[in-house]
Parts: sequence; structure tokens; C-alpha cells
Amino acid sequence: MTFVADTSHKILLIGAGELGAAFLPHLASLPNTYITLGIRTISKYTHLAGLNTSLLNLDISGPSPALSETFAKFDIVISCTGFGQDAGSITKLANEILEAGRLRKVAEREKLWFFPWQWGVDYDITGDGEGLMPLFGEQVEVRNLLRSKAEESNVKWTIVSTGIFMSFLFQQFWGVVDAQSESTVLRESITVRALRDWEHSVTVTDVNDIGKVLARIVVGDVESEDRVVYIAGDTVSYSELAEIIARVTGKEVQREEWTIPHLKEDLAKDPDNMIKKYRVVFAGDGVSWDKKLTVNHQLSIPVIDVETYARKHLGT
Repeated sequence: MTFVADTSHKILLIGAGELGAAFLPHLASLPNTYITLGIRTISKYTHLAGLNTSLLNLDISGPSPALSETFAKFDIVISCTGFGQDAGSITKLANEILEAGRLRKVAEREKLWFFPWQWGVDYDITGDGEGLMPLFGEQVEVRNLLRSKAEESNVKWTIVSTGIFMSFLFQQFWGVVDAQSESTVLRESITVRALRDWEHSVTVTDVNDIGKVLARIVVGDVESEDRVVYIAGDTVSYSELAEIIARVTGKEVQREEWTIPHLKEDLAKDPDNMIKKYRVVFAGDGVSWDKKLTVNHQLSIPVIDVETYARKHLGT
């Protein structure tokens, strides 16, 4: 899609959480674009309305026929909701998008462009994490559904793989960068833990940078239709992460390796713990990629790397 002066583009952005709120200013700044923010409770988000941004009461758990009719009114639908949704929700949405595309075809309108909620790892590689992550497995099913049905349904799609959000890497509960362990308090040190081993790597991207790159994708600056594209604020090994933390904090870094057997043993003691399930999956493959293969590298888009983020949030 190319943005031209005499064409108006209607975008439906579903969800206004951390991701949706980060996307909105980048999309709203595009020329000839009108944004509709689909949210369940409008009163919470009135501050997000603007000259080219309106709010729509939207419950994606509602009846599919009505939702498909709503989606068909837009040129682009971007989903920023899915985490914590009931099983089957993202598949339901994908099927509603396909039906919306068919409605547009009957009306002789161009293809509906769909960005599903897949802002994360490479689910084609991770699969369902050997049964640990049914949601990841459903993400693969959505990919296969779009690959097989989108063309005939007058839908084009783009999946944007981002790695984990930059902030998540530094969250205390994640356990990789631990600034509150007993050793940290007593010794003025900080603990960094490797998932699998020290050469294993992880891709991370700041949510604001995801929005920045998404806007460039939407205006057609890179070939992205009917494919998975990749972005990365940074890709670092856990060894590199430990070195970065030592450099920016000036503290001694205590290194602790959480091997796959250790992570699985820890999960076995607490099998319903979702964070421990995530750790096992992130010790596997499909969670990192070469920065040179990303859209932001291809388009020379400046993004925040791990060291810059760490200096801002951990630096002395």
C-alpha cells in the first residue's frame, strides 16, 4: 500500500494497552490517515482521542457476524490485544477478519490488511513449547490459517516479530536481571542469569520503537504483504547482557546459569507458574534473530538498544 494525497486510509487499532498506546502516536502522524481506537470502555481512554483519532466501543468477544461487518469498514486492522484472552480468541478474530475481507470483496473494495496480535517471538519455530504454551500453538494455527485462506478471502496480512518487549527483560519477576537479590543488597552487586547458557541470545524491542517501525511498514516502505517480518531493538547473548549490566551500573555482576534441565525441574515443582513456563520456552530456539535481517536495519531506523535502555533505567 502506498499513501497518496487523494486517498484516505482508515485504520482500526484494537486495544489501548502498553502496545496500542505506543502505536497510536506513530500511526496518527501518518498522512491521509484516520485512526479508530477499538476499546471496551471508552471512558478510560478519552484522552487518546484527537483530530484524526476517534474511539469505538468494541468488544472482540462479541458475535462474529457483527464484528466482521465492523472490520469490513476499515482498510487496515491492527490487533494489540490477545495477552490474557480466552483460548480461541485470536483464532476467532482471524476468522472474523477473513469474513470481513469477503464482505469487502462483494462490495468490490480492496483487500483488508490485517496485522494480527503476533508481536513476539518466531512462533513457527517455538511452536507450543512442547505443550507448555497453548497460546503459542494457537499463534501458529493463526499463521497457517492466514497463509491458506487470506488470498481467497480478499485479505492480506503482515506478522511483525519483535522479540520480547525491552522492559520485560529487566523486570524483577522475570529473574534475568536481578537487582534485589540478597547478594545485591549485601555486596553492591547485581545478579544476571542466563536462560540455557551464556551464548544463548534473546531479541528485545522497546514498544515505542515497534510503533515507529510499524508506521514505516504501513506506508509501504518495505515489502511486507503476506509474510512475517522482523524487527529488533537489540539481539544480545546473556554473556553480552552481563557485560552491559556491569558496564552501566559499575557493580560486580554475579552470574548464574539456568540450564534447561534446571528450568524444567523448577517448573515441575510449580507446574502452573506461567513465568516459569515462559523461561523454559525462552531457553529454546525461535526467540532471537540477526539484527541485519530486520526492517529497522533495512530502513536505517534508529532504535533503542539494550545498553541505552539499561543506562537510562539502571545507570548510576
